Amino acid sequence: MEITRLLRMGKFKKVKATILIMNDDELKRIPLHLFYFNKMTAFKRLSGFGRALRVFRKSIDEDLQGIGASVDGNLYLVASFFSALFYGILFGTLIFVLALVMPEQKAVAQKFGIGFGFLLFFLFFFLHVVHPGIIKRKIAVRQNKDLLFGLREIIMSVDSGVPLFDSMKNVSLANYGYLSKDFSHVVKKIESGVFERDALQSLAIQSENEYLRRAAWQIINALETGSKVSSALSSITDVLEKQINREIKDYSSNLNFIMLIYMLIAAAIPSLGVTFMVLLSAFSGAGVSQITIFFVLGTSFFIQAIVLGYAAATRPAIFGA
Repeated sequence: MEITRLLRMGKFKKVKATILIMNDDELKRIPLHLFYFNKMTAFKRLSGFGRALRVFRKSIDEDLQGIGASVDGNLYLVASFFSALFYGILFGTLIFVLALVMPEQKAVAQKFGIGFGFLLFFLFFFLHVVHPGIIKRKIAVRQNKDLLFGLREIIMSVDSGVPLFDSMKNVSLANYGYLSKDFSHVVKKIESGVFERDALQSLAIQSENEYLRRAAWQIINALETGSKVSSALSSITDVLEKQINREIKDYSSNLNFIMLIYMLIAAAIPSLGVTFMVLLSAFSGAGVSQITIFFVLGTSFFIQAIVLGYAAATRPAIFGA
C-alpha cells in the first residue's frame, strides 16, 4: 500500500506540471510587452542586472508563477527593461521628429523629446513590472466566480441523486474556465483507477486557490465520514459569495479615486496648467511655445490611457465582467 501511495504522489506531481504548461501556452506574453516568455532566455547573461531590478518588484516570481509563466523573475525584469527602453526611444524620437517641423524650436524639441522618452520609459517599465500581479489577481477572481457556480451545480446535482463522480464530470465538461480544467484532471485520474479521495487530495495540494482547496478537503471529509457533500459545500459557497460581493464594493470605492485622478489629468492639467503657464510667462517674459503645449497635451493623453488601462485591468472579472 505504501508503494502504491508513493506512485500516486508521483503521478500527482506530473499532473501539476501539466497544468502549469497548459496555462503557459494560453498566456505566452504580457500585453504590450515586446518579448514572449519563451524568448526571455536570451537575457541569461544579464541575470545579475535582473537581480538589481528586483528592488522595483520583489514578488515578481510569485506573480509569474500565479499566471503560469515558466520564466525566471530576473529574466523577466531584464526583458521588461529593454521593452520599456524601446518604447521610450520610439516615442521620444517620434516627438523629436514632429517638433523639427519648426526649426526655430530645435533646441527645445531636443529637450522635450528626451524628457518625453524618459517619461514613457519609466511608465512602460512600471506597467510591465506590475502587470503580472494584476493578471494574477484577475485569474484568482475569475476562478472564484467559476468556483461559485461550479460548486452550486455540484450541490444541486448531488441533492438530485446524481453521483459525485458524474457531478464533477459535468462540471469538467461545462464552461467554467480554470475550474473545468482542474476537474477534468480529477475525472481523468478517477477514470484511470485512482480513488476519488486521492484524486481530490491531489487537487487540494496543487491548487493555489484557497476556496478550491477548502472545497476539495470538504468533499474528502464528507466521503470519509459519510456525511452529505452538499451540506459540506454550502458553507464554502456562502463564504465565497460574500467575498465576491466584498470585492465588488472595494472596486467601487477604488474606482471613485481613479476617476478623480483621471479628471485631474484629463481636464485640470491641460486647461488650468496651460493657463497657469501663460500667466507665469507674462510676469517672467519667458513665453509659452507650441512645443510646450504639445508636450503637456501628449503627456496628459498617455497618462489618461494608462489610468484607463489600470481601471480596466483591476475590474473584477465576475458575473460576466
